Amino acid sequence: MHKRFPVIAAAVLGMGTMLLSIPGSAHHAFASEFDSSKPIVLSGTVTRVRFVNPHSWLYLDVRDRAGKVTNWGFEFGTPSSLRRIGISRTTVSAGTHVRIAGFRAKNGGAFGYSTTLELPGGATYETGGAPDAPAPRLN
Repeated sequence: MHKRFPVIAAAVLGMGTMLLSIPGSAHHAFASEFDSSKPIVLSGTVTRVRFVNPHSWLYLDVRDRAGKVTNWGFEFGTPSSLRRIGISRTTVSAGTHVRIAGFRAKNGGAFGYSTTLELPGGATYETGGAPDAPAPRLN
């Protein structure tokens, strides 16, 4: 056996372990950020769309009953998962009026996790779900 084999094997094994651990540490569970006991349905005008990995985001201005506008952010899946269900950069853009059903963030801020997106004209997309709760309905 060559003298360098143990060193090379250890380096390859170490790099493989490191590469495999990166995606796991960067990803989070639904329950760590969102509350499945707090469903939400909101309507508003899209201000920004971010098709980025690991999660895409859609931001919309929502006007409450008193007239105050709050910019909400909703987490979606990856850009590739959105493309598979028919959502792309051209499907929804700034200025589009949308309705979103999902779950609120645990921190109580103006953030949520989208389960359903409805576009003008009634086109509806199932964008995700919670592991322990039925998705809220847009009705």
